[in-house]
Parts: sequence; C-alpha cells; structure tokens
Amino acid sequence: MKVLFVTNGFPPRGRWGTEFYTWQLVGGLVERGIEVTILHPVRDGSKPRYALEHVHANLPSIPGGSREVPVYLLHNAGDPTKAFRTSYIDSEVDMIFDEVLAAESPDIVHFTYLLWGLSVNLPVVAKRRGIPTVVTLTDYGLLCHRGQMFSSELKACQGPHSPAVCAKCIRTPSKYDGSPLGVFIRRLAVQTIAALGGLGKVVTEKDLALRESEVRSCLETVDRFLAPTKVFERIFGEWGIPKEKLSHLIYSFDDRPYAIARPAPIRAHPASPIRFGFMGQFTPHKGVETLLEAVRLMQARLPESVEPWCVHLFGRAAGGRNRRFGPLVLSGDLGPRIVIEEPFEPEDAPRILASLDAVVVPSEWDENAPLTILQARASGVPVIGSDMEGVAEVVQAPEFGLTFPTGDAAALADCMREVILGRLGRLPDSKMPMTLRDHTDVVSGIYDELNS
Repeated sequence: MKVLFVTNGFPPRGRWGTEFYTWQLVGGLVERGIEVTILHPVRDGSKPRYALEHVHANLPSIPGGSREVPVYLLHNAGDPTKAFRTSYIDSEVDMIFDEVLAAESPDIVHFTYLLWGLSVNLPVVAKRRGIPTVVTLTDYGLLCHRGQMFSSELKACQGPHSPAVCAKCIRTPSKYDGSPLGVFIRRLAVQTIAALGGLGKVVTEKDLALRESEVRSCLETVDRFLAPTKVFERIFGEWGIPKEKLSHLIYSFDDRPYAIARPAPIRAHPASPIRFGFMGQFTPHKGVETLLEAVRLMQARLPESVEPWCVHLFGRAAGGRNRRFGPLVLSGDLGPRIVIEEPFEPEDAPRILASLDAVVVPSEWDENAPLTILQARASGVPVIGSDMEGVAEVVQAPEFGLTFPTGDAAALADCMREVILGRLGRLPDSKMPMTLRDHTDVVSGIYDELNS
C-alpha cells in the first residue's frame, strides 16, 4: 500500500505537535511495510511561490535502522495582499497537488492539515482521481480562521459562531497586535471599511459565509475523520460531520525513549530546587499570564515563599498575531523563580522531562490531546493543567495530575503547592493512552477498509 501524507510540516522542517505526531505515525507505518510520501508547505520565502522541491527526510529510529521518506516541499510564503479566499482554497496548490497525485498514484491520502499554505479543496482533487482520503483534525482551523476559537478579546469563544460574529473577530486586532494607539487606529479603520463592504481589504460577513459553505462542500468528499479528543469529536459532529465518518483516535508516539524520566527527577545536586516546566509558545491562549500570576502569589505566601522551587519556560514568542504578547508579558524583572529557556527539539523531550518535577499546561483554549501532556504521561511526570476539555480529558485528574479552573491563578498556585510539599510526585503507573503499535493498527485498518 502507498500513502501520501499532507501535513503542516515534517521534521526537520516543523517540530510542533502536529508535525511530531505525523513523523511518529509515518515511522510506524513504514515499519509495517507501507510506502509513504510526504507533501507539506514551506512558508519561509526561500524559493518562488508554488515552487515544488523534492527532498528526503529521516524517520524515527526503528528496527532495521534509520530510514528515509521522500518529501515534496510546496513553497507558499504568506502574502498579505492575497485575497481572503486564498487562505483556505488555493487553485494553484490544487493543481500542484493533482500533479503529485498523478506522479505518485497513492492508494490513500492522509491529511493532518489542510490550511495555511495548503487548500481545503485537496480532498476534492483526490476524489476526482478516485483516491480515498482520511483527515486527522489537529485544530479548529476548518471551523475557525484563527484556529483555536480564541477570540480577538483573548478569550475562548465557545464557537463556531455566525459568519457576522466570526468576521468581526478576524478583522479586529487584539491589544497585543501593536501599540495601544496603533491598535485603536486599526480597530477604527477596519470597522469603517467593513461598514463599506470590506473594499477587498478586510473580512466581512459575506466572506465568512462563503468560507463556511465552501469548507463544508469540500469536506463532504472526505471518507474518514479522526478526532484526537472527545471534545473535537463532539464539536465537529455538532458542526455537521456525519457520525459514521467521524471517530475518536488519540495521538500516539514511541514511548520507549521516555523511560529515562520515570525515576525520581535528575538533579544537579540534592539541594536543587523543585522544577516546574512550561512548554509551548508564549501566546495568550497558552495561559502564560495565569502561570506568571500564580508564581507571584506563591512568592508572597507561606510555605512556598521559603521553599526552593523554580519555573522553566521552554518556548519563544510567536510572530504574527499577538506578536507583542511575549515581549510585554515576559519583559522586565520576573524574579528568581522564573527561568526562560529556548524551545527544544522533540527528541530532547525525554531528557528535559527527566529534570522536571511537574509539567504545567495552563492553556485557555481546548487544546487537542497536547503533545506535552502525552509526553509527560509517558515519562511518569505529573501534569498540572487547566480544566479546558481538551486538556482535562488527557490529564484524567487525579490519575495523571491535577486540574484547576481555567485562568484561576490562585487555584493553579494551590496545585503547584502540592508538588512543592511532596504530595504530588512521580507517577509509577502513568502510561500513554494508546501505544504507537495499537494506534498504527487502527490507522492501517482504516486504510484497508477504504481500499477494500
């Protein structure tokens, strides 16, 4: 069997959760003898738009040694002058994808992404050639142009909403999209232009209504959808994906390297402080402000103020939307308890986790079985997470950690106190929700079903 994966990125060009999961799944499929080719966009502007480059990428180490897979790099850098519709349907990308299908003749196309340099019309192109398709729903991008259903007011919006509501959210800059005066001027300008019909410059209700209609039409051609969390299964089902096409399948990866983190935390010396770890982008929807406020509370109360502990923030500020958040929130004197670290490669996660006493996931959007929590579970490291559905579903408190009300810094501080006082430590019975072998069994079984 031959499978073409279409994704957001693939290591070494892309190291976030979706890319890492795709890399691990592809490794498991190749180990089974399935032939795999990758297609993903590159947005760095290093080559002309729509150039197609052929390279190879290494897979995770599997029995028999390292292997490679062929990769198509579709160069498609961002362009603020492009029409809004091109952000989700791109006819040039459709044509290039059709050429790849003709060259590769896959039995299945598996999408772990469809937007941001790709095109939601790609399943339609595959359908015309009679090729079955599978879509893993990795974020809310198909329902929400912002991707997380996290509004310009920096709150989970409980969407999707009507086109009028979503259009206003998309075109309205947040307080972290520029200086206060600049944001005020931009908000006034987009409101005025929207009242004049958009003038092709800002998103309108009509644009969002067309997006929803076309996304629905394109997704009708997909044969199977996989939702990594129950909350994604529910929300996409309520949106209209037929129950018979939609099933829950949580992410997985090879958990063997994480065994090194299961014993007690590795410390430089016995007096080393308790170490909490945050892993992710420094953006509003990740809950960094709540974590910083929890740290401030803990530094001012007993017993935390006199105990040795610190919080390591692994990540960096995001570009684009909310680009001023990281520099503003993490500037100045954060005190001796906060240590800002560079992000690390996924392969280094076992080593990093081995040095931590707990992982903190204060996210303010649903997440989607986040890689950080799954890696912590594989390592036996307890997780302190918000009670957003996509987080709480995987933490399964109190079995694999604790949860607190989203945005409640005092409650987060109380949970962190449990670690400092030694009441929450390594979890000897912690485990992945599903092994990579079992996960790959399910995926390959779906492929066989669609090809029968």
